[in-house]
Amino acid sequence: MSGPTWRIDDEDGDPELTGTPRPLVVTLGDLADALARTWRTWVGATCLGALLGLGLLAALPRPVSATTTLLMVAPNPDDPSAMDTDASLLLTRAVAERVISDLDLRETPQALLATVTATPVSSQVMTVTVEAPDEAAARARARSLVTNFLQFRAEQLRSVSDGLVTGYEKRIASLQERVDTLTREYDRLAAGRVVDQVRLSDITNERAALTTQVTELQRAIEDAALAADAAVSATHVLDEPAASTPGSRRRAVLVAVSGAIVVGALAVGTILFRALTSVRLRRRRDIAAALGVPVLVGVPSLRLPRRWSRPTTALTTGIARILRGRPQRWSEPLRHRTLDALVEGVATALPRPLGSGSGPAASDGGPSTLGVVAIDRVRAAAVVLRALAHRLAAEGTRVLLVDLTTSAALAGHHASGAPTGDDEGKGAPSVVRPEGDPALTPGPRRGGRRGRVADGGVLGTWTQFDVVLVLLEVDPGLDLDLLPTWVDRIVPFVTAGRPSHELLTTVAGLLSGSGVGLPFAVLEGADRRDRSSGRPAGQSGPVGEPASDEGRSRSHELDVGVRVVQTR
Repeated sequence: MSGPTWRIDDEDGDPELTGTPRPLVVTLGDLADALARTWRTWVGATCLGALLGLGLLAALPRPVSATTTLLMVAPNPDDPSAMDTDASLLLTRAVAERVISDLDLRETPQALLATVTATPVSSQVMTVTVEAPDEAAARARARSLVTNFLQFRAEQLRSVSDGLVTGYEKRIASLQERVDTLTREYDRLAAGRVVDQVRLSDITNERAALTTQVTELQRAIEDAALAADAAVSATHVLDEPAASTPGSRRRAVLVAVSGAIVVGALAVGTILFRALTSVRLRRRRDIAAALGVPVLVGVPSLRLPRRWSRPTTALTTGIARILRGRPQRWSEPLRHRTLDALVEGVATALPRPLGSGSGPAASDGGPSTLGVVAIDRVRAAAVVLRALAHRLAAEGTRVLLVDLTTSAALAGHHASGAPTGDDEGKGAPSVVRPEGDPALTPGPRRGGRRGRVADGGVLGTWTQFDVVLVLLEVDPGLDLDLLPTWVDRIVPFVTAGRPSHELLTTVAGLLSGSGVGLPFAVLEGADRRDRSSGRPAGQSGPVGEPASDEGRSRSHELDVGVRVVQTR
């Protein structure tokens, strides 16, 4: 089939800049709204980060530590640096090498010393902590470390004592030589014919002083040996090595908080970055300005239930109503305010009374027609259109649903959100989907430029219905010249945060150029904090273009009702 088609493709070339560019200003309020709108996302990401941190902590091997307490006795108790000296001796390569050799470890001295922590508790008490892969290894390492450290320390203390003793002995030998020299001089002077009493007195005094020094040095030698032996023998282990997991709760809390902060910060940063760089429209005022028509309905996102959730939802709803003391109709469909508002909004575009041929393009005497073009969420638009069809059928109106989507959102049986039970018993609407490419199939109406109509069952049953509801979607290959052969007016079904300004402008221009009426648009997924008007700039009066006075009254009432839905 030849003819112009509607295709929206990404072009590689630079876009042509015409008109006044849109302001690229994002206020703090917009960023706060983005965070408030996506609070479930970043809160969930924060919780996920905490869980990932805890999972990582559980997956990674956690070192076990063994702690022992030592009583450290110094040769000189008044030395303030004795404990620091002992801690330094503990963390030496010589001690680490002895432990490695003792336990036959496959580690370097530096790696082993990195797992050792010496903590002075007081001037004579020190705790030693050693980390290892398991409890047995931790206790063995701590025990070997303490044993080799005490041996090494005893050797060093005795070496210091031996050095002092050696020095003292050399000094004593030197003094003893002087004493011997003085003694020989004293004997020589005393044996002479002339006795120098003054010199003899000096020699006697000096010899007595040297003898005193020798005695003190001999006492110092004894004290040094005793102090070293006392320090070595008195130093011992107060508490044997005991294994424990160091800071398990504290580490879990720190890891969980760290994971939550990292992942939460990434989520918040991503949300703010997208808010700063996104060209998607979310506010009612911006969408109305892009389409050039009012936004009649602006409600939160329409949640589409899964098939498996419908029996569970009906059961829980029935139990809740029984508990409230209300009679329960188990087959009554679930009515949500969001869905009801969207259905009422789309229904405003229908003429009243239905099937009277009072529509703008009803010159062929056929049923009243209305199209809904889904921009992005075809399934949600199908739910709304099917709910509207069932509501009209329940009122006694003969309704035909026409599916012109490539995904067969309406033709697919048991579409999510469709009424069930009693509504089906009142006369379910018929659903038709043309064969081949539905978007390129002409309809039975005579409003098209080509003057062709569809063949087969659609043409034969077209006049048997009061209302025909047609579902379309923004899809490459849609022939706009065929739209008037199906409907006389179209309502865009927009999802907030999905379309860009350029896309909505293109859709509005192409729909208007096809000759069908574009009374208003409906919006789902609107932000509850959006206080902007749903009217384009410069437009006043009731939202939408109803086909009759009754329609204007319903439009005004609906506009008020939708604002209640939005602000509560």
